[in-house]
Amino acid sequence: MGKMFQKTMIIKVNHQARKVEDLVALDTKMELIVNGEKLGKFYLSPDYLEDFTLGYLLDERYIESHDDVDDMKFGPESIQVLLKKYDNIRKDDLACYDGWFHRDQIVNPVKSELRVESEKILQAYDHLIEKAEVWSKTGGTHVAALVDETHFIVREDVSRHVAVDKVIGAGLKESLDFSVCFLVCSGRIPPDRVVKLANVGIPIMVTKAAPTVEGLKIGEIAGITLVGFLRNGRFNIYTHPHRIMI
Repeated sequence: MGKMFQKTMIIKVNHQARKVEDLVALDTKMELIVNGEKLGKFYLSPDYLEDFTLGYLLDERYIESHDDVDDMKFGPESIQVLLKKYDNIRKDDLACYDGWFHRDQIVNPVKSELRVESEKILQAYDHLIEKAEVWSKTGGTHVAALVDETHFIVREDVSRHVAVDKVIGAGLKESLDFSVCFLVCSGRIPPDRVVKLANVGIPIMVTKAAPTVEGLKIGEIAGITLVGFLRNGRFNIYTHPHRIMI
């Protein structure tokens, strides 16, 4: 991973104005092209692009495994992917939640026996913040981690959606069993993020932020435990509380 921020001069105001040097998170625009079709343009952090590509294709149901991908090529402004099987998706098959486009999908219930102690959830969020290197320097990224008994995989991105895509892609490369993982992340719990978890079978999502009504609906349908407002040793459980051991 290269440097994900750059220096810039700003004016800091605190009763008085003064010029200071600050660090700002890097972002770039990448177009995702699959089997010659343009799927969309994404503003993201320019690192872990393979993880993003695999994660996005998996959690939007374009692929079922790493083996479905024949080739990936990364250019300065585009990612070109060749899949073994690909269904041509028209524009009107896309839905938009919170400014994020993805396919309208039937949400299937997650199958998992995972249960997690509340203390482990609190520890995981603390560890997440410790690992958020770019955020600690810039305040300009979201961060997401996949956690199981032996892994704590972290990815950051300027986009909260892409942070989830990247960590799911990293989990795919590590051959993780998503049904025994939980996701801890920054950012709200809108429906589009919950759908991504449902599509790969992650049963628990934890964040410091709040859910939306539609996010809760998807979580209820998908059987996903949604945990939010985590702070100062406390949190709220919004759906399927049986997975959290108090």
